[in-house]
Amino acid sequence: MQSKTVYGGIEAGGTGFSLAIAIGEPSNITERISVPTTTPQETKDRVLQWFKERGEIHSFGIASFGPVDLDKLSPTYGYITTTPKPGWQNTNILGWIKEQYPNTPVGFDTDVNGAAISETKHGKHERGAIDSCAYITVGTGIGVGVVINNQPVHGLVHPEGGHTLVKMQKGDEGFQGTCPFHGNCVEGLVSTGAISKRVNLNADQIPTLSDQDPVWKVIAHYLAELCANLIMSLSPKIIVLGGGVLNRECLYPLIRQETLTILNGYIKSPYLTPENIHKYIVQSPYKSSAGLVGSLELARIELSK
Repeated sequence: MQSKTVYGGIEAGGTGFSLAIAIGEPSNITERISVPTTTPQETKDRVLQWFKERGEIHSFGIASFGPVDLDKLSPTYGYITTTPKPGWQNTNILGWIKEQYPNTPVGFDTDVNGAAISETKHGKHERGAIDSCAYITVGTGIGVGVVINNQPVHGLVHPEGGHTLVKMQKGDEGFQGTCPFHGNCVEGLVSTGAISKRVNLNADQIPTLSDQDPVWKVIAHYLAELCANLIMSLSPKIIVLGGGVLNRECLYPLIRQETLTILNGYIKSPYLTPENIHKYIVQSPYKSSAGLVGSLELARIELSK
């Protein structure tokens, strides 16, 4: 019999906040809504009002864009810290929920760590059960969540793989990346802002681009560089791709092939072959809901402690 435990999930993104209620299991979402990310106060009011109208909630999970402070001994634990999103620096997002639900457990992590956790739990990957995962999301920003031995990676802060530097593709050396911190990091080269700059379109016009547009091969190359770096440095059992840009199905075979080309046969694994790479670099079965399910998984884990 399924549990009647009620979980509240918040996937906090730079463009929108996805809110959900799940009953029994994190994947059993019974209600959901998205609200735009405007000012912190306005967004907070909308989030809290929606959950207030949902009745009793036994545990919450927040999977947030960042950087965030994950050190429970820090005075700014639960804060969004040095984000480039205007107005959101030093926002106590965990405090929003604690203020209205002081006695309710709240799990907190990055949006991509939350998604990576969910990917190790559902058992739906073609290659079978996994206990490690790198989850890459590509949208307004680029995030990389990492789970090793079923535990999300925390340390100095948390992984910020989207801001790693990569080798510029031949012919693309003149492009000036859009990251305000690092210029030509992965985020500065392939985020929606970077794509908009490359094709001279507004971000909301990117979906009108043809799959044959040459920009996708450029985007695939840099994401393949990121995948190859993650394989070399972390050796995850699977790499899961998500986010709005990766709703573009034509990117997956391009990224897989380019990753194999970059690795050049150095890492020997049956999954790093033309026949099986589709089982290793994959799309989440939750597609655009992976981060939201991840937030609900954080709620489940926190309640179980």
